[in-house]
Amino acid sequence: MNTKFLSIGLALVLVGSIGILTFGYFFPRNMGIDAAEGVAGEYLTRFGNPDIAISEIMEFELNYYVVYYEKSTGVGAFEMLIDKSTGNIFPEYGPNMMWNLKYGHGGMMGGWRSTPSTQMPIDVDEARSIAQGYLDGAYAGAEAAEVHQFYGYYTIHVSRDGGLVGMLSVHGYEGLVWYHSWHGEYVQSREID
Repeated sequence: MNTKFLSIGLALVLVGSIGILTFGYFFPRNMGIDAAEGVAGEYLTRFGNPDIAISEIMEFELNYYVVYYEKSTGVGAFEMLIDKSTGNIFPEYGPNMMWNLKYGHGGMMGGWRSTPSTQMPIDVDEARSIAQGYLDGAYAGAEAAEVHQFYGYYTIHVSRDGGLVGMLSVHGYEGLVWYHSWHGEYVQSREID
């Protein structure tokens, strides 16, 4: 291989890498919660269902978490994440996609239930108890706190010493637990509606 072309290629890679690192260092983009609320509101407008509203936005170290709910039932519709550096909004991973029987893949792909219902065999109290049993074994000292119901599952805030430290979900039919490991440290919350 020609060493001249190899040298030029390595120099271009080095200059490009330095440029990317410099841009990221001097111009980091970390949108604030006001901007995240704007992104969540724009998504709601595009979604176009007048029965859906935003319940809350939570800021974590790695992303913003947004809860959308049905005004007519009070039940959670779906959960979205907003990338803090790009402002992109997308469905939250895990239970929101796999267990949501009305708005997630579980509902859109036909699911195993033909009609999503707000009634599940596992109620709020049992879901909290299942979550606490999981936390006792995996995260000693953590407590299952606030519970949000969705179609097919519950998402539960996890607290320690009175402060929020994470979330997990409990399947409303089978009692499976899915810890949300993709948020990072909790920063703040904003109630919207």
